[in-house]
Amino acid sequence: MSTSHVLWLDDCDADCAPRVGGKALGLGFLLRKGLKVPPGFVVTTDAYVEGTEATGLKAEIAAILDGADTMETQQEASERIKVLFDAAELAGPVAAEVGAAYRRLCGVTALDVPVAVRSSATAEDRADASFAGQQETYLWIRGAADVDRHILRCWASLFTPQAIAYRAHLGVPLEGLAMAVVVQRMVASESAGVMITLDPVTGDRSQITIESSYGLGLAVVGGEVTPDRWAVDKVTWDIRTRVIGPKTFAYRFDPVVGAVVTQDIPPDDQAIPSMSDEEVIRLARLGREVEKAKAGPLDVEWAIGPGADGPRELFLLQMRPETVWSQKKVASISDPNEDILSRMLKAMSQPMRLRDAPPDDADGAPTGDAFR
Repeated sequence: MSTSHVLWLDDCDADCAPRVGGKALGLGFLLRKGLKVPPGFVVTTDAYVEGTEATGLKAEIAAILDGADTMETQQEASERIKVLFDAAELAGPVAAEVGAAYRRLCGVTALDVPVAVRSSATAEDRADASFAGQQETYLWIRGAADVDRHILRCWASLFTPQAIAYRAHLGVPLEGLAMAVVVQRMVASESAGVMITLDPVTGDRSQITIESSYGLGLAVVGGEVTPDRWAVDKVTWDIRTRVIGPKTFAYRFDPVVGAVVTQDIPPDDQAIPSMSDEEVIRLARLGREVEKAKAGPLDVEWAIGPGADGPRELFLLQMRPETVWSQKKVASISDPNEDILSRMLKAMSQPMRLRDAPPDDADGAPTGDAFR
């Protein structure tokens, strides 16, 4: 199914990047590589643009944002815009296409399958600024009506106080701003987390770093628990370091209340690794495979859940370029005017080092883009 308002994730490639945003583009790439990604579709920016213009929302939003240049006025503007979207409905053609795509996603069972509804803003993966994490993700959404409602909430999340302030700081204009929304089948994750294909503290590219905890990945992404952490060597596939964190609670779906809740982890289970070493190495190998294909370091969200045949399966949920160390310039180690013999003699006179020190401007801490 491919229309002006809905595209399936495996159809999302570079040609449609402005219409589907960074999240959908990354998922499309992973699917075309044949990797395990939950199926889904994206509601394109066309739906946002047409919907906000046809209903007059665009003009109302512009008027509300005019003069919102302080923390207080940005907070007030955000609240007023949220009210506008809460009262809105998807335009008829958009709602019809989204409903048809959701029914196809549900399959022959005709049951309301749970989905994640994620913002995919077209500006969030710019090289000079990362908007990742500024918009919202809604988990375990069931039914066409709820999917529609949460698409609108994702649109509204373009105008959180943080996003308004961030764009104002960077001088991003309202004109051309749009939101795509990914709708993707949920994984009943038993463990989940993030992976970055380098060392986020030193920038060492010979390492893959994985953080994991029980349940959904919210606790790791939000920094709410001390997760398990593994460092894996990209060449030997040895686990360099293994630190098991005190995972005190997990986010899980509770079928009784029909919502995602926090559940305490029994003390005896907190010290048990949330992944096996075999799963860690398998995930690291996937990370290296995708990194090679993308020709650069990556930040990946993943989950492990029950597979169709019973055993635990590994799913990739999101992928974006790493935006800290990959932007740093590598200093030249020699004078370009030196001859080869001079360089060799200089190298022989230097003490051997196992690993280079981090750049002088490194702050020694992982950033929000590395482990959000």
